[in-house]
Amino acid sequence: MQTPPAITDVVVNAELLGFQLEDGRFISVPAAFYPTLALATAEERGRFEINGSSVYWPELDADIGVEGLLAGAREHHHYARKAVERAVRLGRLSKTALEKAPPQPV
Repeated sequence: MQTPPAITDVVVNAELLGFQLEDGRFISVPAAFYPTLALATAEERGRFEINGSSVYWPELDADIGVEGLLAGAREHHHYARKAVERAVRLGRLSKTALEKAPPQPV
C-alpha cells in the first residue's frame, strides 16, 4: 500500500478545508463536510499541527487525513453532533440546532 503524500500547508476557513501536498496537488472540500471546523472560530481553526499526511486540531480534538479528503469523506455524524452541541454550549448556535439531524456521511 502506497503512503499518502505529506501535507505541506493547510488552508482552513469557514468555507473551505484544503491541503497543499508535497507532490504539488492542492485538494479541498467544503468546510461544511467537517462541522467541527465549520462551527469553530477562525482562531480555533488556525491552531493545528501537521503530522505527515494528517492535520490535528488539539483544541477541537479533530484529526483529518489526506486519504479522507481524497475520498471526499465527511465527518462522522457522531462528531458532527458533538460539534453542534459544543457550538450551542458556547452560544454560537441556538438550542434549536440540536433538534435538527446532522447531515449523514456520504
